[in-house]
Amino acid sequence: MAAAVNSNNEISHQPCPYEDCGSSDAFAYNVVDKVGQCHSCNRAYPGKDKKFSWAEGTYPPPPRKVDLRSTKVIAGRFHGIRGLDEDVAKLYNIQLQYGEGNVALRYAFKYPNNVKYRGYAEKKFWTKERGSPTDLFGPDFNAGSSKRIYITEGEFDAASLYQVMGKSFPVKSLPSASLSEKFIKDNFDYLNAFEMVVYAGELDAAGQGAANKLYSMMPEKFYYVPMSKWKDANEFLMEGDSEDLKWAALKPQRFSPDNFFVGDLEVQKAISTENPYAYVPTGHTGLDDKIRGLVKGGLTFIKAMRGQGKTELVRYFEIGLLKQNTRIALLHMEEMKSTTYRAMATYELGWNVRTKEDAVTSGYSEEEVIKAAQKAASDENTIIFEMQPHDDPMQLLDYVRLAATVYGAEYIFIDHVQRLAYLSNAGVDGATSTLTTIGARMAQLAKELNIGVVFISQVNEDGRTKYAASLEEEAIICIKLQRDTESDDEVERNTTQFIVDKNRPFSKLGNAGSVYYDPQTTLLEEVAFKV
Repeated sequence: MAAAVNSNNEISHQPCPYEDCGSSDAFAYNVVDKVGQCHSCNRAYPGKDKKFSWAEGTYPPPPRKVDLRSTKVIAGRFHGIRGLDEDVAKLYNIQLQYGEGNVALRYAFKYPNNVKYRGYAEKKFWTKERGSPTDLFGPDFNAGSSKRIYITEGEFDAASLYQVMGKSFPVKSLPSASLSEKFIKDNFDYLNAFEMVVYAGELDAAGQGAANKLYSMMPEKFYYVPMSKWKDANEFLMEGDSEDLKWAALKPQRFSPDNFFVGDLEVQKAISTENPYAYVPTGHTGLDDKIRGLVKGGLTFIKAMRGQGKTELVRYFEIGLLKQNTRIALLHMEEMKSTTYRAMATYELGWNVRTKEDAVTSGYSEEEVIKAAQKAASDENTIIFEMQPHDDPMQLLDYVRLAATVYGAEYIFIDHVQRLAYLSNAGVDGATSTLTTIGARMAQLAKELNIGVVFISQVNEDGRTKYAASLEEEAIICIKLQRDTESDDEVERNTTQFIVDKNRPFSKLGNAGSVYYDPQTTLLEEVAFKV
């Protein structure tokens, strides 16, 4: 009875083929890949150790790979090569070489001082002479014989593009996407003799790197051919889309390095793939009417004088995001973790459990408080981190990047920013300089990672941001909090008004409604907006 083959194409619990092991049930053999492993002697199969006479009959080894470097070549032909006309293949010295039995073995690409080979069945490269070519591949087109020259990343692509372009423009290939300094030095004069150097290769990571180096050689005359449908010229040729490539190649676009964006394709790509100012609503009707929500890709700046309830207001936002299953990271530098979690539990329960005594008064056990906090924190959607006493303030940038990239935080709340200045121990000038640098770098980081960073800040009695005027400049949205803490009216005394005084994404400014602080429950509630 034949052994059963499992879903991984293996037969297991078989006798080991090695004589000095001889285990009767520790061997597993893959019938597709024709390899195995003994879990008793811990050896792979096939191997060099002595085997039982029955081994290769029972466990057929994989066929030996043909060494294409040493295989005898019987004939070389220029026809039947990836859609190329025979005269083009001859011109470019691209040959398909055959072995005994008319078996196709490899392609040969003749460079000026070397021959590069590529396996026919397997995309594997090697060269006749030691070392990689440092020349351009292709016919000996005279320098400056045309106003433009096209450069591809592969030999097939060079010949294909030449054919597609009606055999009327010089086209050469790079020896590889990794361009050495020697290549740049040796080929500069030749390429510089043309008015336009046009790159016609795939702009993946490797291709972009090659294009950037070519651009640095001659930025004023370097262009590229957009490859919108297929990744390279040979694919266009073989797929029957030569006309599409031809017209794209006749109208090349000016090349821009990674950090420059120019041309129709960049317009299309940006509009199709980027969502400017994505946001998550705060849940406050009046505020969302103005700013739509907390915005990603930039800084939101919330400011108020001391004693205006900044932290509690930010907590209101945090809870609103968590209810929408949004992952947030919190840096509350003036409170313990237990304070943060108890405040979350308060919002979940609807009653004040901010201390153990408050919980007892409200009729809740500590176990109930813990469960409520866990529910409010929404599993792993709440990430709390701290600045360590020995941390440099700039360490905040690393923590934010960690929270976003490792823990997946979409929004980072920092309360309050002046605490970072105090960590610098460098006086007023040093504090200002620290916050200026943090603001500029954090704005860039928010844009890079497409996260929302919310800074909470104190302002002086004159309304100026303490130590951090530059942060307000870096922000794309600024929200000012106002509350009359000395009013005789309790409701008025506990009502905080939102005023949007900067709104770069959506332009709406002014009164954005208010929230009421209930002293009994210690919760914030939206007040009906009065026009």
